[in-house]
Amino acid sequence: MDGLFIFKDKKYIDQVTGTSTLSLLAKKDDFEIMLYEIKADRPNSITPGDFPDLMEFYYIVEGALEINDGDNVVKLCKGDYFYVSNIKETVPVRALEDTKMLYVSSKPVYNLLYTYTGELKNLLEKSEQKDTYTHNHSNRVQNLSVKIAEKLGLSSEINYTIALASLFHDIGKFFIPNEILNKPAKLSEEEFNYIKMHSYYSYDLLKGKFTDDDIAQIVEQHHERLDGSGYPKGLKGDEIRIEARIIGVADSYDAMTSDRAYRKAMTPLEAIEELKSLAGKTYDADVVLALEQVLKDESVI
Repeated sequence: MDGLFIFKDKKYIDQVTGTSTLSLLAKKDDFEIMLYEIKADRPNSITPGDFPDLMEFYYIVEGALEINDGDNVVKLCKGDYFYVSNIKETVPVRALEDTKMLYVSSKPVYNLLYTYTGELKNLLEKSEQKDTYTHNHSNRVQNLSVKIAEKLGLSSEINYTIALASLFHDIGKFFIPNEILNKPAKLSEEEFNYIKMHSYYSYDLLKGKFTDDDIAQIVEQHHERLDGSGYPKGLKGDEIRIEARIIGVADSYDAMTSDRAYRKAMTPLEAIEELKSLAGKTYDADVVLALEQVLKDESVI
């Protein structure tokens, strides 16, 4: 029938996956209807739009979430809804369990999200395929980074920033030659200098992709160390953002506990003891202790 459009068996007009999944269900002129899926314990946020008259409507189909209205944290469950219009600052949102929402936008936003998140996600997958020893590394680092941030009691907005930055922290490795990434021996100084460039490449790729450049800056700093021995700028102490210090610890732990071409993986206990021996010197001591508590809570150590 003319004008009737039916989609079954989880088929959508289009879909993009990043830290959450957004499926385009229907669109007409500027009006869009989407299905927004957020995994449990993954921080998200609603950011001010480019259109002053933009309205975004969210209806919870399954699950539960918490939303920060600036003064209170409000829990919303199946059947509850909220909408935003002309917001001036980021609204932190946190899924308490796997959550699906019907998302209606009065302006076209799906293509913008697809361009930014979809292209970066595709590039991230390609970069992980290049490095055979770090498959799913970014997801593991994201998982640990978010849990460390929670343990430290950081705000929901910072948690969301950490979730994005940790997911894309190694995206610049796409531009590092395979023979260096997968070399089955210790790297030469020249080769290691090449590896160091991935922090800059990651920064360059992420700059301007989000509402501000915080995520790009955090990613650039995730290999900086408290004593100035890190790269690319040799930052020290509080010159390094707390988000980057968290990702740096999570990244190092995952690297230590993963097999490499030139060495076998450490056990979780060996890795945390190694990090503790460097706490306060190269790694943030509070962050290392928070990671240790996360591992104990989950009976990993």
